[in-house]
Amino acid sequence: MIETVKKFNNFTWYHVSNLTAEDNQILVGEHRLTAKIIGYAIDYNESVRMAYDVDADESLMVIDVISYRHDVVETRPIGLLFAHGDLYTFSHSVTDYIKTVMLDPKNRLHPDNDKNLNAIDFAMTGLRALMTRYVSQVTEINRNRRVIQEQLGHQHKRTTKQMNDLLRLQTQMIYIQNSLANNHVMINEFKQDFKAKLSHVEVEHIDDVRIEIGQAEHMADIAIAVINSVSDAYGNLSNRDLNWTMKVLTVYSIVLTVPTIVSGFYGENVKWLPFADTQDGWWITLVITLFFMAIVSLILALSGFFRK
Repeated sequence: MIETVKKFNNFTWYHVSNLTAEDNQILVGEHRLTAKIIGYAIDYNESVRMAYDVDADESLMVIDVISYRHDVVETRPIGLLFAHGDLYTFSHSVTDYIKTVMLDPKNRLHPDNDKNLNAIDFAMTGLRALMTRYVSQVTEINRNRRVIQEQLGHQHKRTTKQMNDLLRLQTQMIYIQNSLANNHVMINEFKQDFKAKLSHVEVEHIDDVRIEIGQAEHMADIAIAVINSVSDAYGNLSNRDLNWTMKVLTVYSIVLTVPTIVSGFYGENVKWLPFADTQDGWWITLVITLFFMAIVSLILALSGFFRK
């Protein structure tokens, strides 16, 4: 769907969501956009990048934003296309909220001067608002991590669900951390490429976006470091518990070999074994077995095998 969102004095903002074949024809025919650039802009798995078509006067910025799907938080690309003096934004269902964010006057530094904005300045103020969502998401992941950490700390046994929840947070942070790093590189590239054409105010707004991304990156680095430390710590505790279990099983297997040895001797019908021919030989062999089991257990205990 192609929507003419708002007409400013210096440009018109078009928002394209879930592009259809008919929409593509309209963009190529009526808006004079190139099919190649449109293909980059709508690619659901496109990497963060800048793409240019000088002859067609088209400059495409592909940048990652937070995407929301059920209870899963990931990052997905959106396209910001500067063409023929106008701005085109491209999104999918999970990122269609960007129109509302960019349209909200409170997300712009000077909402009363909208009519004097140009396309780049408007896009940068909108991107700044979109990048703040990374900060909010990292904060939410930190909150969820603290809840899981508190649950693990109050329980003697760590459950699979809690460990899986911690792994899910790690996965989300990897997406966020990678997207922020790519976004930072791309914004720097955009500033360098357009440096000669940008006004002082536009450069300041681009720097605002870079600062917001940098802040989110710093928070993400700390968050992933803490999550990894917590995960490693509880992984070490789980390994310690497993080692203790294996140690106990090994000790029991050693102690339980004593009855096998004693019964083996008396089961071979060898003559002249002590107490073999007495009426109470069965009970005596049990006493002998228990005695040697006690001796073996005492030796293992003194050797530290029962210490956790």
